[in-house]
Amino acid sequence: MKIQESDVQLSATHEAKRSQSLEMTTEREFKRIFEHLALSTDEQRMSERQKLQALLQSLIDAILAAMDGKKCGENFAACEELPAEPAAARSGIEINWKRTVRETVSESEKTTVCGKGTVTTCDGRAIAFDYTLAMERNFNSQKVEEESGTVKLSDPLMLSFNGAACELTEDNICFDLNADGTPEQIPGMGKGSGFLVFDRNGNGKADDGSELFGVASGNGFADLAKLDSDRNGWIDEADAAFSQLGIWSGDGFGSLKEQGVGALFTSAVNAEFSLKTKSNELLGQIRAAGLYLSEAGEVGHMQQVDLAVSDLPAGPDHPEQGQKLAA
Repeated sequence: MKIQESDVQLSATHEAKRSQSLEMTTEREFKRIFEHLALSTDEQRMSERQKLQALLQSLIDAILAAMDGKKCGENFAACEELPAEPAAARSGIEINWKRTVRETVSESEKTTVCGKGTVTTCDGRAIAFDYTLAMERNFNSQKVEEESGTVKLSDPLMLSFNGAACELTEDNICFDLNADGTPEQIPGMGKGSGFLVFDRNGNGKADDGSELFGVASGNGFADLAKLDSDRNGWIDEADAAFSQLGIWSGDGFGSLKEQGVGALFTSAVNAEFSLKTKSNELLGQIRAAGLYLSEAGEVGHMQQVDLAVSDLPAGPDHPEQGQKLAA
């Protein structure tokens, strides 16, 4: 397929709602302190209550900071100590606190991508299309837990071949995404989804993230547009790089021709959408949405997806590049 001219319009709408409530309780740990205060004089009680209140506030701030993954700036060693008691009674004043955090989360998100246009090929064929892609999710949970950690996101281009949005799975894959010689864990590709690969050396596989679009630059569509030699807004057979492009899916690697892809549109719209597991763990984040045309003239979805990347588990043996990891 060779595109002669085209007129394409893309639009997207995004709605997202999120509510979160945290309930924190402390039990028993401060009870003995209050019992001690009850035995103090009025003046001592007031002073000690103020010191205790400041200390409790510092502890609460530290707990909330830890939950958010932040470093607490409080220096507990610098807190003013409560008055000492005689040795016989000192064992009754223990600051051993325990926290229970109940978290309730409710999320809803909806993104709609619309596209329409006309395309004329060099052989005189006229293709008209008008499509809508709707993505929607809802999540509600109530749990008791403590969480901490860091997610690095890296964003290659993905294509889907089943009419739906690109999908990720919890079946992690060993892959050197940042092309530094050390493989990482990345989410697996859902059925009918695959990464767009620029097979520079022609070895029929994705060697590392340098052969994906957007991993280094953060803008996969801009990287793709650089291959548009005739500047018609499409990567098609008229572009020299077309024959070097392929799809890496769960079923292996195949050229665009083998996958039935006729042309890739180089423009996109912002269309954010979170890809998560059933337990609400982040797998990736769709950032932008575009399209491609199949050789049959049908519209397919091409999206820029930020992947949640983590280091491989420690151990002497690492799986091969592209190999699925055990759950």
